[in-house]
Amino acid sequence: MSIIENLKLFQELICCSHNIYYWTYASDLTLLHTSCPKEFAAGNNYSLLSQSAYLLNYAKTGHYPLILDTFLNFLWIADFEWDGNSLTHVHVIGPIFTGKNSYQQVKESLNRHDLSVHIRMDVLRQLEEVPIVPLNLLYQYAIMLHYCITGEKIAIDQLQHITSTDNSKNTDNLSSKSDEHWGIWASEQTFIQMIRDGNLHYKEALNASRTLSSGVKFDSGGPLRNAKNNAIVLLTLCSRAAIEGGLSPAVSYTMQDYYTQRIEDSGSIPEASVLVENIMEEYVQKVRQVRTNANISRAVLSCCDYITMHITEKLTTQFLASRAGYTEYYFSRKFKQEMGSSISKYIHQERIKKAKILLSTTNMSIIDISNELGFSSRSFFSDTFQKVTGETPAGYRRKNMKI
Repeated sequence: MSIIENLKLFQELICCSHNIYYWTYASDLTLLHTSCPKEFAAGNNYSLLSQSAYLLNYAKTGHYPLILDTFLNFLWIADFEWDGNSLTHVHVIGPIFTGKNSYQQVKESLNRHDLSVHIRMDVLRQLEEVPIVPLNLLYQYAIMLHYCITGEKIAIDQLQHITSTDNSKNTDNLSSKSDEHWGIWASEQTFIQMIRDGNLHYKEALNASRTLSSGVKFDSGGPLRNAKNNAIVLLTLCSRAAIEGGLSPAVSYTMQDYYTQRIEDSGSIPEASVLVENIMEEYVQKVRQVRTNANISRAVLSCCDYITMHITEKLTTQFLASRAGYTEYYFSRKFKQEMGSSISKYIHQERIKKAKILLSTTNMSIIDISNELGFSSRSFFSDTFQKVTGETPAGYRRKNMKI
């Protein structure tokens, strides 16, 4: 197949999962072709060409695909077609986001640039069309684009990066040391060890570290963003420590993904702070459960882990028994002997635990929480909740709402 045929197939394949535009430029970056709709082309083209000097400079000596980060946090993948020693075409796909981007932040970024009203409106209209692609998949697309053009297979570490941000101005800060950092390492290790051990006195170690440091130091865009960043750092530490303490990696990473999204969705510093408390408490309790249940069989522990990870899905005793490789009758007896409760009762208890978190840390309605956790009706959820906790969901929320 020719390069043109390869690239056509490549475009068709990536458009099966993401609507990413394709651009072909001449060696002087004159646009020759794009799959981008005409009404969005001007704004996107401006975003890419704001990096034209870097792009052309790299093309003089660069061999591998280039990932560009432009002023609106748009990412682009560029690769180069050569005829001998002569550059003939620059092939580009983008723009792409690798995560949710704040519309307000993009508007503020636009205001810092001298753009015409026409281009500004083009960019703003385009925002909703920009696909969100995970970074690992973005790298795979870059590798495939390079193969389509050159026939060469490369590794991820051969990809090159250029950002629109000048990082050189802050390098002097690396040579200075903050007095606030002294003693943090020892205090942090004490805290992490308590998570590993499932030690209920972990808050004492955390409070000690808080007297030494106010968190990660960088210009993060405001107090709420800083609180979220610190919460995510703490979440990562807890997740790894819990795995080292014996918690299943699958459970720990699932919890980390869940709470990372909850942190990002939090709308205030108190809400993020409440989530931090829940994160630490849940990890410590999970590690304690693993350590105190040393005599419980691997099959039953795996079943408990699966229930935790899929608590919002429909779970049946028959399915869980089949997954463990046992008959429903035998596994039901085995589970009850080892855990002290039936599978269905354990599922209800885990759902109520999750409901208590949602009631005390979110503004979700009770019916939405009921639906989220797979209860057949609000009344059944309320009855089950009251049997387990001794109070109604509404009553529990009034007493325990923390935001």
